[in-house]
Amino acid sequence: MKKSLIAAAVVSTLAAAVLVACGGGSGGSSAALETTLTTPFTVKMIGFNDYHGTLESPGTFGQNSSVAAASRPAVGGADFMAAHVALLKKQNPLNVVVGAGDSIGASPLISSLFFDEPSVETLNRIGLEFNSVGNHEFDKGSAELLRLQNGGCKITGGVTDPNSCRGAAVGTPVPFEGAKFKWLSANVVSTATGAPLLPAYGIKTFNGVKVAFIGMTLKATPAIVTPSGVAGLEFRDEAATVNALIPELRAQGIESIVVLVHEGGFQTGTLADINGCEGNLGGSAIASIVRQLDNAVDLVVSGHTHAAYSCMLPNATGRTISVSSASSFGRVLTDIDVT
Repeated sequence: MKKSLIAAAVVSTLAAAVLVACGGGSGGSSAALETTLTTPFTVKMIGFNDYHGTLESPGTFGQNSSVAAASRPAVGGADFMAAHVALLKKQNPLNVVVGAGDSIGASPLISSLFFDEPSVETLNRIGLEFNSVGNHEFDKGSAELLRLQNGGCKITGGVTDPNSCRGAAVGTPVPFEGAKFKWLSANVVSTATGAPLLPAYGIKTFNGVKVAFIGMTLKATPAIVTPSGVAGLEFRDEAATVNALIPELRAQGIESIVVLVHEGGFQTGTLADINGCEGNLGGSAIASIVRQLDNAVDLVVSGHTHAAYSCMLPNATGRTISVSSASSFGRVLTDIDVT
């Protein structure tokens, strides 16, 4: 697995999981389809997690524990992220930016004072496309999460809150534009309707090949969020929910499947290099989830623990698949080249 560090923003490179697109046809269309699917091409997937509305750099950071404090560069925040996402996207026009949750909540005042609308607005401009829902997305309840997805002002006491819809001061739309990316959460279900609160997955097509991105929230969310934040919601098992979606995706001709899950682990060694996987995340929640995943899943982008790692972990069949996490606060990006 080849890994590298790119510039001062501490960007890790994860060796590609191989997403194999299979298909068939008959008559005159089969030759064109065969040419499309048998000519290898690479997609760049840019992953991050636990942004937490960190618009400004939270400070310095090192690639591993051996980097002296005085040598650690300032990293993170919206401007660092935007610059390095743009740099990575220039390397391949076939790209997608994905997140593994906690993009909002537990945020610095510069975002939290304005109901995390600044977090959403910066992520829109950074180019995020698909994002799983983390536990902190429920800090202020599902209705507020849906407002941040769909747009509109925060109403307090029947009127627009004075700290909402302040885009005129910074050059963003008024009223608040909402997330241009899709928050995804297959395993968070409304108890009233039995349907997912948000879409279970998103699909993006590259050179005629569909890739599915399944969003997943950690099952333990109700234990770490105030009851009012998760009222009326059921949080189902992560792996079982993913596996149940496989037939639905296969019926749409989708063979390339990525899971964006807000759950994670930690490296067990002392070096904790951002490109490492010391101890293979042994005993962690994410390793347990991956061990139960259907063999159809090709790649997992994780989060929640604010750790950085680049792993190959076994799935339900024993095949190892790529599993990444990119620290937090925009300090690390995972650069995934998928063939």
